[in-house]
Parts: sequence; C-alpha cells; structure tokens
Amino acid sequence: MSNNDDRIQPNRSKDDTQVISMMDFGKEIKMIMENFKNCVKIEIKRSDIITENIKEVKKLQGVFREFVKESLDLNKQLEDYSRKIFFFTECFKDINYSNEEISKLLKSHLKDSKKNYELAKKLKNRLVNDDENVGIMSELSIIKDSTYNFTVDFENEIESDGREIVKYEGGTFYRYCVIVLLNLAKFLDVFTEKKPCKEYVAKSEEWLDKNDKIEEFGIQLNNKRKEVEMVKLFSKNLRSIIMGIGRIETFWDSQIGSIEHLIDNLKRLKSSSRERITQRQIVYNIEHKWKNVEKECQLYYFAMKKLLHENRYVK
Repeated sequence: MSNNDDRIQPNRSKDDTQVISMMDFGKEIKMIMENFKNCVKIEIKRSDIITENIKEVKKLQGVFREFVKESLDLNKQLEDYSRKIFFFTECFKDINYSNEEISKLLKSHLKDSKKNYELAKKLKNRLVNDDENVGIMSELSIIKDSTYNFTVDFENEIESDGREIVKYEGGTFYRYCVIVLLNLAKFLDVFTEKKPCKEYVAKSEEWLDKNDKIEEFGIQLNNKRKEVEMVKLFSKNLRSIIMGIGRIETFWDSQIGSIEHLIDNLKRLKSSSRERITQRQIVYNIEHKWKNVEKECQLYYFAMKKLLHENRYVK
C-alpha cells in the first residue's frame, strides 16, 4: 500500500518547493514578532541587568519593525527590476532591436544593478555588523550572552540558598532539643570561668533565629526559582529571534548574490566579442539566475505585509 502511495505522489516542481520554502519563511518571521512581544512583556524584579536587557530588546523590536518596512520598499524595487531584466533579455534575443538600442539598455541596467547592490548591502547591514554599524543580530547576541551569564550566577545563588535552608530546617522536636541544650549550655557557662559552651551557644542562637525565618526564606527561594524560569524563557525567545533574523539575512544574501551575478554578466556582455553564441550563453545565465527573483520578491512582500497588518504596525 505504501509503495503504491509513493508512486502516485506528484513530483514537486521547483516553483512548488520555492512557494513552500517562502511559506515557511513567513511562519518564521511571524515567530520573530511573537517572540519579541513575549520578551518585552516579561517582568523581572530582582535584576537590574535583566530589566535593562528587556528595555534594550524593546528598542530593537522597534528597529526591526523599521527594517521590515524598509525591506518591503527595496523588495518591491527588485521585483520591478527583475521584469526589466527579462525585458532586456527578450530584446537581446529579438533581431529587430539594433546593437545601439541593446547597448543603451545594457548600460542603463548595469548602472541600476550597482545601485540596487549598494541598497541591498546597506539593508542587510542593518541586521549584521559592518565597519560603520552594529547590526540587530549582534546586539541581540550581546544581550543573550549577558542573560546567560546572569542565569548561571542566579542559579548558583538559588542552589546556595537551598543548601542554607536545609541547614536550618528541623521539626518541632528537633527545635525543642536545641532550645533545651542551649539553655543547659548557657547554665554551664554561667558557672565556669572558661565558658566552654560559648561557641555552641552562638551557633544555636543563630540556628534558632534562622529557623524562625525559615518559612520566609522558603517563600523568597520559591520566588527566585520562578524568576529564573522567566529569565530562561526570555533567553529562549532571544535565541529564536536571532535564528529567525538569520533566516532574513540569508534571504537578502541570496538577493545580493543574484545582483552580483547580474553585474558580472552584464559587464561580460558589454565587453564580449560579437560572437552570438558567447553572448547568448551570457544572456541564458542571466535568465537562469533571475527566473525566480520576481516570485521570491512577491512571496516576501506578501509574507511581510501580512505580518505587519496582523501586528498592527501599519494601518
């Protein structure tokens, strides 16, 4: 049965795979927005470090929101540009267009390609570091590392507090025995010059004092345990955000690569001999590389615009 089922499954085309990939991309971007909201609504009372980290994440949430809006503008520009590239390749293959007309189009597209390349690099560098800018991912990574270090120290503190509580725990009978022995030690110290029970008396009185407050200590410890879990949740959301933004970086890396490929081939076409076979090979390379750019841009636009509306970032 399973073999038959396998045989009747339709083969996925590259376009189908691309749509699925971009749909997954849209889901990942949605998760970024949700994780940002989860991060900024967390409240931590016992740490100025984490409170400050949450404030910084809230600022970066706004920066990321602006990045998404700006990326939509450039994405639309690349979508329009991809149509111009295909128009150019069709013109090149059409013998009715003169060499002068093709040359004019070639120079124009080469100029536009360089401009789009610079814009795409600048946009991508909003996410990652360059010589002039600290990217969103780098700032989030610094916050993540700070949060991790705090979590380790906080868990050590909780473990130490737990051991302290165990030292001063005891039932009613045990407490009664300590009180009886303490009074006996005090009595012996009254009648002896060297006061042999002095150290025991001090430790017993400390134990009784801590034992009186054991319930309060237990409540404080439970509160710390709850807060460390909130800090871990904050850290988990941060990691998800960084991974999701890395997916966006990959998308724009791909677009930058397509533009670089286009510039390289347009330069080759401009400087190549008039052998048609060489020129047609170059034009084929351009078509092959850019055939999915328009669709990718459309899917990116749909995923991002939908997300902005869902999160009420645009009206």
